[in-house]
Amino acid sequence: MRWTSLTGLALLVCLSSVALAQRPDQQGNRSRTLSSRQSDALLSTLPDIRTFRARGSDRFLVNLDTVRTGHPYKGKNARRPHTGGHVYFHVPKKAIPDGQVERFPAIYAVADGVISRIDYSFRLREIFISSLDRRVSNTRYGIGLMFARSAGRPVMMHYSIEPFVDPGDPKFYERFLLVKVGQRVKKGDIIARMYIPPDRRVAQNTHIHFNLLGGPKRSFQAPAIFNQRIVRRFHTTWDKRRGTDDGRAIPPCMGFRLSPAENPFESKAIDAL
Repeated sequence: MRWTSLTGLALLVCLSSVALAQRPDQQGNRSRTLSSRQSDALLSTLPDIRTFRARGSDRFLVNLDTVRTGHPYKGKNARRPHTGGHVYFHVPKKAIPDGQVERFPAIYAVADGVISRIDYSFRLREIFISSLDRRVSNTRYGIGLMFARSAGRPVMMHYSIEPFVDPGDPKFYERFLLVKVGQRVKKGDIIARMYIPPDRRVAQNTHIHFNLLGGPKRSFQAPAIFNQRIVRRFHTTWDKRRGTDDGRAIPPCMGFRLSPAENPFESKAIDAL
């Protein structure tokens, strides 16, 4: 892996700001972020988001042979909106020991960019798992990759990594996060590993939620930055439950029934992108 760091004064400012941002909030969530000022200073180094429409990335966020099923970003105009694509993983027949991090599925940088945010531990609402017949806690981790610009603002790929367990230790997921805030990465670098819990009934729900954050209002947008080979291959994994919108089959795409604000390339509603 080839990594470089921010240089000079920008790095010093970054580190001092990040040190403040790492403190846990009232819920115990632990995150680090670049400030808006630091992000804006990097704008000139980022390509325009529209370049990804003309030439999509050939690096998906995970290896597609590890994907069991999934679905695209379902926009506000969908019958059942969901503001993020999902990838669900094949569950190993034998649980992977927690300490063998390198055996868990790799998560990749989808483009050259800078790590703008890391969530080391972030508690989501409890969910009901039918196979367990009970509600379970869900503490996720995550990464923000700043890789493009749009309307004078940075665009981030948001990776919300959700094992659907609460490990009980706010530092548990740190071993699965392989980058630091402010670090430059290249497309294809492994930036994290997907923790798959040992309980197969829980692991069936383990997934990554992914979307773009961009535009003038830093809106949730469809992650439609991949080439057609990846889009079509991802589409083959969708099952009849997740690859539909209230019973309507969704065509190969990364964004379905998008409102103008959810379209990363132009302020225009579109059925499939």
